[in-house]
Amino acid sequence: MANVKVKFKDFIGDKAFYKMAFAIIIPVVIQQIILSTAGYVDNLMISSYSDTAYLGVSTANRFIFVMNFFWIGIASGISIFIAQYNGAKMKDKLREVIQFAMVLALIIGIISMALIYFVGPWVLRQFISGNTQNDLESIKAGTQYIQIIGLGAIIILINFVVSTMFRALGQPKVPMFAGIAGIVVNIGLNLVLIYGYLGFPEMGPTGAAIATVVSKVVDLGILVVISLFFTEDKYARKIWNKIYFDSTLAIMYFKKGVPIILNEMMWAIGVQLMALFITWGNTSWLQSYNYFQNITDLFSVYYAGLATGTAVLVGSALGANDFEKAKDISKKLIGLMFMTTIVAIVLVVSTSPLLLKLLTNDPIHYWNAYYLVLINSGLIVFYGFNSMVFYTLRAGGDSIKAFFLDQVPMYILGIPITILLAFMEPKWQIGLLGIFALTKVVDIIKMFIAIHFYRTETWLVNLTLTPTNKLEEAN
Repeated sequence: MANVKVKFKDFIGDKAFYKMAFAIIIPVVIQQIILSTAGYVDNLMISSYSDTAYLGVSTANRFIFVMNFFWIGIASGISIFIAQYNGAKMKDKLREVIQFAMVLALIIGIISMALIYFVGPWVLRQFISGNTQNDLESIKAGTQYIQIIGLGAIIILINFVVSTMFRALGQPKVPMFAGIAGIVVNIGLNLVLIYGYLGFPEMGPTGAAIATVVSKVVDLGILVVISLFFTEDKYARKIWNKIYFDSTLAIMYFKKGVPIILNEMMWAIGVQLMALFITWGNTSWLQSYNYFQNITDLFSVYYAGLATGTAVLVGSALGANDFEKAKDISKKLIGLMFMTTIVAIVLVVSTSPLLLKLLTNDPIHYWNAYYLVLINSGLIVFYGFNSMVFYTLRAGGDSIKAFFLDQVPMYILGIPITILLAFMEPKWQIGLLGIFALTKVVDIIKMFIAIHFYRTETWLVNLTLTPTNKLEEAN
């Protein structure tokens, strides 16, 4: 019995720990809450503009969702090295990583622009495959929206990378304030451009896309000004003083970073494939599923905070070569995840009826979406634990196991099960809720894999320790 208590206490922090953790986590969560709220308001405005516009834009955002995770992968790979070099107090290496990140963001941004502009409309038509007038109007609205977003891809990606770097350096308040300013601009421009106020023409989905891109320009502009003039070390002024490029860093980034990028993209693609087959050929189901997604996005904000907390706190401890501290921090962050999960479940169950009511008056869409929310809420604990192990593995550069944890259960079990249920639904009459619930068994199986990987402790690696102070492959 004593051992159980000791193990339980390992996951509970003291006042000093929570003060340290919340200093990193809360600014990120606040930014994500505002960002998610702004996304909800965007969808609310588009939904009130027209149902066809909402279906087109919300479905187009499924491809943007994949691209977002591609960008998150790029930024996350960089954050591993920034967090560990920052923990090791290696300033020259930090400048090298930041310079490398900026060049990489520019190159990937150009590629992203082409992908979103040309591939995005094709993906949209895979979800909305009908030829009714409403379907065609939805496809037109979604295409207009996604192509404008594509033109702003470079700005959006650089914004991602710079925000992630500030967080990895332990300065999450900077992207929080910049993000808040961008969101205020986004909502204001949405009102003006979607509905045609203040002398502007009524632009609908096109106006929503323009508002999004302009808000990212404002967000990035604030980040650049702060990095140039208001940061203590002024990295932005110094990173272009010379070429810091070291092939060792590039090699290590691609060894450690490419699995992260592939993981994020494959996970995002897998999620969208599952959404495609869960709602297979049924526009009404797709509409309900999109409403459900809008609600759950509002309540997944604490994952972003915990991810940043893990990257910064665990990564810094590993960079300082203090493995016992890294293990202790990781356990306490997992304990924090369980506590915040309880709050999230209560909030999502109690507030989703009103939030859904604001989005739709259609009783079929409303109740389908609400029941999806309830099913999903019962599994939040599994999502949270799996995510925390994933972030911990990645903080130590164990991107291979992180990749395995995220992808194998989904692609070996999740997607095949979903495809089977989709094609057998006419015969078995499972319905939207039945298909969705049965696919979630994968997350329970995934938890057991996560427990095993966490206990192996292969993530306890200091990536900065080499005889020449250059980064090389860790065991």
